[in-house]
Amino acid sequence: MAQRVITGLILAPILILIVLYAPKFVFFAVLAMAAAQGVDELVRMYPEIRAQDRLVLAPLAMLTAFVVGVREMWLIPSVLPVAWLCWCLVRPGSVEAAGKRAAIGLLGLAYVATLFGVIVQTFALAQVPAGGRFDTGRGAVLSLLIVVFAGDTGAYFAGRSFGRHKLYELISPKKTMEGAIGGLAASILGGFVAQQLLVPQLTVVQGLLMGATGGTVGQIGDLAESLFKRATGTKDSGGLLPGHGGILDRLDGVLFAAPVMLAWMLFH
Repeated sequence: MAQRVITGLILAPILILIVLYAPKFVFFAVLAMAAAQGVDELVRMYPEIRAQDRLVLAPLAMLTAFVVGVREMWLIPSVLPVAWLCWCLVRPGSVEAAGKRAAIGLLGLAYVATLFGVIVQTFALAQVPAGGRFDTGRGAVLSLLIVVFAGDTGAYFAGRSFGRHKLYELISPKKTMEGAIGGLAASILGGFVAQQLLVPQLTVVQGLLMGATGGTVGQIGDLAESLFKRATGTKDSGGLLPGHGGILDRLDGVLFAAPVMLAWMLFH
């Protein structure tokens, strides 16, 4: 518990500074590296993936995350999966495992890298004036983090204090319905705070709904990653963040909620 809190206290200010004040190229570089790390953590769960496969997937993941967020480069994401499949054909290794490796690599690119690209695209809304202190893109990305991380924190403490009924024992035995309700309430509060401070172009009701939808989808994203870990007998996707696990453990809900946040910003 203490390690988790210390890591959060160290990383939170750094993350806020990057989102709100870092030049665009710095933010994009951080997201691209996070995408590569997230894909690596996912594919490491599967023994069929080889070390050289991970070396090929890392730059493909970085490119996917970047170009998905740049509309003028929309054609490239369709080429990158082809490049991965060509690699699996040229260097199949065990033919029996080659198909599994191809599928796992495509999963990493489609699930992890593409959703990181949605965060890049959300940040690219920076050219749209928000009427508040921060531009729309920076405000939207930080709002996304607030909604999901508030939900994670609320679910953690509500589950520890009041958890009695299992939420989805088959996939994640420790999660409870009480924790999920507490997490959703915290996300709604996070949506209100984000609306007041970061995206004032939304109404209060829209901020609350943004928190509710983002928090709900974020919890589903957490369960989705739990599915992969449960299927492979993996406790944490990585050890990069002491007390939290890996990048994927920390950002699984953020990745799922990113399209919701982008939709709110585009349509409201």
